[in-house]
Amino acid sequence: MEVKNDIVGLKEKYHQIPGIAFIGFTGIPLGKYNIPLHVNTAESLGFNVVKEVLPEYTTEEELFELIGGLNQRKDIHAIVLLQPLPRHLVPVRIVSKIKPEKEVEGFHPMNMLGNLIPEMNNNRYPMCLPTALFEMLGEASVPIGSRKEWVFVLDEEFFANSLTRMIVTTAASVVVPRDSSVAYIGKNAPNLEEYSRRADFLVIVTKEPEYFNCAWLKPGVCVIDIYSNLVKEVPSKNDPTHLVPVIRGGIKVKSAEGIAGAILPIPGGLMTVVMALLFRNAVTAFRNAIE
Repeated sequence: MEVKNDIVGLKEKYHQIPGIAFIGFTGIPLGKYNIPLHVNTAESLGFNVVKEVLPEYTTEEELFELIGGLNQRKDIHAIVLLQPLPRHLVPVRIVSKIKPEKEVEGFHPMNMLGNLIPEMNNNRYPMCLPTALFEMLGEASVPIGSRKEWVFVLDEEFFANSLTRMIVTTAASVVVPRDSSVAYIGKNAPNLEEYSRRADFLVIVTKEPEYFNCAWLKPGVCVIDIYSNLVKEVPSKNDPTHLVPVIRGGIKVKSAEGIAGAILPIPGGLMTVVMALLFRNAVTAFRNAIE
């Protein structure tokens, strides 16, 4: 509602509205729901929306050309590259082609640098991921505290992906207190159990649904289950002719409920929080451009 009211006020003042472009790809399982969710929400808030859904085999050169055109458009103030990308594309190369002032999630290397080193005073927008974590922890009344152990469990694929690795380490540097310890470990590492049993905050980022062994959880741990996986589609209870997605994260929530002190978010929740933040940043991008 805050963003919607802002857009109404901006339209009255400038006779223009913020423009946002979404780039997505066919063949990405969650994209079937992720793309319409972003587009429809942005339209309902009053944005001028451009949707570019590209075939899975789109080349890097074709994508660079599309982004270059969006960079030049004065009516587009924010460009959102919906993740994940097809495997043949290198995410950090693609994100780096978006103008930093139009990259509103905080994934452009220059924008990450601004979040890592706030003293540089070039931070255009708060990075969506750590801000979402702060907001969720606050809403759930989970104190971050000092001298805690944070363990980030990632797929090996995410370690190999330079953009994902940068996003996670940047988010950790913003969220984790300086006097707390941080460990990054692959989900198939032989010492995963050892690290998991020590974690006060366990952050799981995996494409394998309900992978994590809940017997390894430290009693009272705060579990932050980030990645959303589409596991199947089932008929809607209200309309059996309409299919709805079943989304799961990396941990089986019911098995963790008796052990964990908090489980954030229920799978799918992070996406909506991040989406709200990127829309807020898109309004800021419009203000920066016009004012």
